Amino acid sequence: MLRSFQRQTKQVNWRLENTTGDKPSARGAGKWVPIGNKLVAFAGFYECFNKAKCEHTYFDDLYILDVTTNKWEKKTPVSPTGVMPGKRAFLGASAYKKKNSAVFFAGAFYNVNMTSVQVYDDMWEYDPATNTMTQRSYANQGPGARLGAEIVIKDDTLYMFGGYDKNFKAHNDLWSFNLLNNTWQQLKQDNDPKSPSKRYIFRFELSESNQDIFIFGGNYRESFTIQRNDVWRYNIPTNAFIPLVTEEKTNITGRTHGAAAAFDDHFLIALGDIPSGGCQTDQASEHQNPTNEVWIISAGNNRSSSLWKPVKIGSGPPPLKRVMYAKVGDRLYISHGFDFKCKAAADEGPVYNLNTYSLSLKERF
Repeated sequence: MLRSFQRQTKQVNWRLENTTGDKPSARGAGKWVPIGNKLVAFAGFYECFNKAKCEHTYFDDLYILDVTTNKWEKKTPVSPTGVMPGKRAFLGASAYKKKNSAVFFAGAFYNVNMTSVQVYDDMWEYDPATNTMTQRSYANQGPGARLGAEIVIKDDTLYMFGGYDKNFKAHNDLWSFNLLNNTWQQLKQDNDPKSPSKRYIFRFELSESNQDIFIFGGNYRESFTIQRNDVWRYNIPTNAFIPLVTEEKTNITGRTHGAAAAFDDHFLIALGDIPSGGCQTDQASEHQNPTNEVWIISAGNNRSSSLWKPVKIGSGPPPLKRVMYAKVGDRLYISHGFDFKCKAAADEGPVYNLNTYSLSLKERF
C-alpha cells in the first residue's frame, strides 16, 4: 500500500541514535552499505582546507553498525591474496543482496595540492559473515578509473553511471557489470543526448520495485564546479532514461554530497552541499555551504506533481555534507560528514559530525 503524501501538517524529527562501541573517526566521503540490519562503513577522508598547513588524511578501515543494538564494531578483514583495497574517498558502493555482501568500486586518493592523484579502477566485495575482502578481477575492459561514479546492484547485475576520470574529465556513460562472470557491458555511451548530463558524486538509488534507478544532482567541473539539480529515472528493462525534473524547471538549487532514499513511488533527498551562501576555500574545489534541508518528490509513473516538496524538520542534525547514508527498512540513516563554518579566514573550517541520526520514511511528509 502506498503511503499518503498530501500536504504536510506537522514537523518531522530525526532520531538521534545513541550508539556505542568503536565508531569511525571523523571523516567525509566514505560509504555505508546496508546488509540486513547492519551498516558496513568503509573508506573516506579527513579533509584539509588550508594547503599551507595540513594534508588530507585518508582511510581504508572498515566498521559495522548494528542498528538493532546501535553498537559500532571495528573489523579487520582478511583477504584470500593478502592484498587489500587502498585508502580512498568518493567511491561507489552497493549491497549485493543475493550474497549478503557489500561491493565497492573505484574512488580516488589525492594530495591537497593535487600534485599526486590516484584514481582507482578496482572492485572489491566484502562478506561480513566471513569478514573477507575479495578483489573482483574483470574479464574485459570496463569504464576505467573513476572518482565519484555511483553504483547499484539488482539481482546479479551492477549498474554504474558517470564519474570523473584520471584526466579530470567527467562522464555520463552507463555500464552494467555481470557479477556472475565479471563481464562489463556498456549500455549508454558518453554524450548520449537522451542521458543525464555529465556528473560525479550524485545520488543513485534503486527503486523498491527494482525496476528503476533514480539519479539526482551531483557535481560537474571544468573551470569551476557546477552542482546539478535535475532528477532522472532509468528504467532497467527498457534501458531508457526518463527526465522527471529538468534543470530549467526545478524548484530547488543544485546540490551534492547529501543523502537520499527511494521508497514507494517517492524519492527523498536530505542534507548535502548547495551553491548559494557559505564560503570559498583555498581548496578551490567547490563552494562550502552545507544544508540540513529535506525534500521529497513523486517519482513513479503516476506522478501527482513534478516539483519538490519541502519536508518540515523539527529536531535533527546540523547542516552536513559528505555524509555516509543508507536506508534500512523504513528508516534513512546518516552519519559523519561535516558542517562548514565561514568566519574570519583564520577561524573558518569544517566541524565534523560523529553522531548518527535516522529519519522515519513512514511519516506524512
